[in-house]
Amino acid sequence: MRAVRAWLIRLATTLRPGRRERELTDELESHLQLHIDDCIRRGMSPEEARREARLRLGGLAQAQEDMRARSRLPALESIAADVRFGARLLRKSPGFSAVAILTLALGIGANVAIFSVIDAVLLAPLPYPDPDELVLVGEGDDPDRVTTTSYATWVDWRARSRSFQELALFRDWSPTLTGGDRAEQLSGARVSAGFFRAVGVTPALGRDFRPEEDAPDTRRVAILGHELWRRRFGADPAIVGRTIALNETTYTVIGVLPASFDPLMIEATLGPRSADVWSPVGYDAAQPWACRSCRHLHVLGRLRADASPATARAELETLTAAMWREHPTDYADAGVSVVPLARQLVGPVRAMLVVLLGAVGCVLLIACVNLANLLLARATNRRREVAVRVALGAGRGRVLRQLLVENCLLALLGAAAGLVPAALLPQVLAAFGPRIPRLAEARLDVPVLLFALGLALATGLLSGLAPALRLTRADLHDTLRDGARSSAGAAAGRMRGALVVAEVALSLTLLVGAGLMVRSLARLLDVPPGFDPRGVLTLNAAVVGPRYEDDAVVRRHFDEVAARVRALPGVEAAAVASQIPLGGNFDGYGVHPEGRLAANPAQDPSAQRFSVSPGYIAAMRIPLVRGRDLAATDDGGAPPVLLVSQTTAERVWPGEDPLGKRVKIGGTDGPWWTVVGVVGDVRHMRLDQPPAMAMYVPYAQFPNVDSQMILAVRTHGPPLELAAAVEGAVRSVDASQPVSRAVALEGFVARSVAGRRVSLAMLAAFAVVALLLCAIGIYGVTSYAVAQRTRELGIRLALGARPGQLLLAQLRQGLALALAGIAAGVAAALGLTRFLGSLLYGVSATDPATFAGVALLLAAVALAASYLPARRVTRVDPTQALRAE
Repeated sequence: MRAVRAWLIRLATTLRPGRRERELTDELESHLQLHIDDCIRRGMSPEEARREARLRLGGLAQAQEDMRARSRLPALESIAADVRFGARLLRKSPGFSAVAILTLALGIGANVAIFSVIDAVLLAPLPYPDPDELVLVGEGDDPDRVTTTSYATWVDWRARSRSFQELALFRDWSPTLTGGDRAEQLSGARVSAGFFRAVGVTPALGRDFRPEEDAPDTRRVAILGHELWRRRFGADPAIVGRTIALNETTYTVIGVLPASFDPLMIEATLGPRSADVWSPVGYDAAQPWACRSCRHLHVLGRLRADASPATARAELETLTAAMWREHPTDYADAGVSVVPLARQLVGPVRAMLVVLLGAVGCVLLIACVNLANLLLARATNRRREVAVRVALGAGRGRVLRQLLVENCLLALLGAAAGLVPAALLPQVLAAFGPRIPRLAEARLDVPVLLFALGLALATGLLSGLAPALRLTRADLHDTLRDGARSSAGAAAGRMRGALVVAEVALSLTLLVGAGLMVRSLARLLDVPPGFDPRGVLTLNAAVVGPRYEDDAVVRRHFDEVAARVRALPGVEAAAVASQIPLGGNFDGYGVHPEGRLAANPAQDPSAQRFSVSPGYIAAMRIPLVRGRDLAATDDGGAPPVLLVSQTTAERVWPGEDPLGKRVKIGGTDGPWWTVVGVVGDVRHMRLDQPPAMAMYVPYAQFPNVDSQMILAVRTHGPPLELAAAVEGAVRSVDASQPVSRAVALEGFVARSVAGRRVSLAMLAAFAVVALLLCAIGIYGVTSYAVAQRTRELGIRLALGARPGQLLLAQLRQGLALALAGIAAGVAAALGLTRFLGSLLYGVSATDPATFAGVALLLAAVALAASYLPARRVTRVDPTQALRAE
């Protein structure tokens, strides 16, 4: 000890030159002996213990000297010194540092990832000038749902309203581009002449549409999308003024849109699709499809600076009510919807993103609680270190700052590690999730990185403040004297128990949300779609050009296509249809039953019209409930017939036999169609929506046969394996006609629930992380309690207590914490799960079975996590336990 005493004398005179050497040396020697005893209890030899204690006390002395020097440094240099000191401590505890950084990386990384998506999708303004002025307008009394309108109504709105700078029309258009080595079906739009002015976009090449070009005889001009211009025309700057063939009709290219233009209004109304080519709508009042009841056009408006969506809606409602009085047989109601474009665009995914943000917030809070538990456990071993620093003259505020700097450094390292999953999550969503508008814009840009920095600092302060305050507020005398560890350890144990209760409560909230989503998705997948999608291949087939202007020629073409496909090996059935279930393409027609025509035909019910070839019902395996199927004899020379769905039959002819009943379709001036069969209901729109009214008409009898049909092919094996053969059979009829989008019908079903699947997968992943962190927290508390009570347990065993009794006592402690957390979590979950309402199907947000199952799961996890450390009680040797003390 002579060398140790000489070292202590030098240390004492360095730190406190004004104090008596002997007094300070005795004080430091006392601290040194405390460290030596602590090291020996941890299993070190006496020599190793003295060396470790001297290194630790020497580090404290260096920290004291650094602190004195830093007090004379500027604040930034002082904090930098704190960071260096904190980094040295983290390197000395690699196990603790790795666990803490990994925990924070999970919590912070998930939050940064979801925030990057929300920033791009919900917060960032749309990429147009003054985007808040853009609204979508439609007929109907639902203020949050935009529908279509008619050309005549739009003409009156534009002429009479004063709330808009511009009201523009647009509609879907899928022309076929011919020329070159292949025909290609494009995705485009027809728009009114003021459309691009309303959006605020100027062509990068050429010019915009002129008003005189928006007419039936002068609309053969086109503006190309930038991607089509680059892909098919080699980005030729001389494209302006050239002609191209669309649907075998000559169009003159007058402009090319900029690469930055994103047609979000198309996605908000027509669904995810590109916009390769644009052309004028070209209507006038004399055309039959310009009538007031022909509601198939979308309206985009730009508000005036002094107008709002609410005032514009009120004005249009007044105008439409007047129009209804002028044309009483053309309007079913006088409602109007005016919805901001941004809200309409992101409305379907807003609830999902908000729920995911809440879920990752819970994960981060759990990570903070777990880190606080780790810091409390570490604080038990650092109490003497902090006490010595205070005894050597460091102020409590100074020590508190140092501890918080260490925690913030940990959090920053965790945030840096979390940037990896944060960068990957948007890509995972894009690959496996539903179509999320503007998801491609999610990236780790400056705002997201600033959010990550702020979140890391807040996490470091939140998780480290309570342990740091407990360390700095501990009584110096009690901390340094022998036996003080028990009282401080008990207080820390109570705090760690409270943190575990919070952890269990947060975990239960997440698990309940995931459980509700699991049950909801299971219920949704059990919903019969009304058809059998297994083994069905679908393709888009179209006919264009002067050769196919005659309906009879079009029908013969598709009859030959279906016949050649049916002759292929491996094909069970094949038919064509104008739409397919869950395909996102709908065509509603008014249904006017004989003898029940309303005074206002616009108030008659409407149904989805499907123009199909014979064999379609069998190919899709839609059940025939009554009557007969459509037959090849139901051609243009036979009386018009149709099939109706069960819902249609019940609503139009309640309590009556629909067979033999007659209806008119669309207007009231057409032929009578006779019902020859009733088929089962099909969920054409979404699985979570009730079946809509539907009717199936022979495409050989319907006027103006669709030039774009969908081929449905039922195969004996995997459908995509026959895609090439089916495409070849279609092209063999007419190689100049386009064939595209070969998709298995099961893909449409999967796409309809993709949003719920992704929400479930992410909630489940976050819930599993929360459950693991919760189990770690309970394990840590139980392990800490056993370690702190080793002497007590040894005494009790020496006095005759059975190990099993002590084991049960420890298990009861862990279970009690879990039950307290479960009670708090149930209360929180009841209040928060209501936000899941829009994502649930067939399950209540307060489903008792889910709550009970999650509570039992957490209780079982708590018992398992408590048992592993608690069983050490049965192995305590009373002699060794007492000798250690």
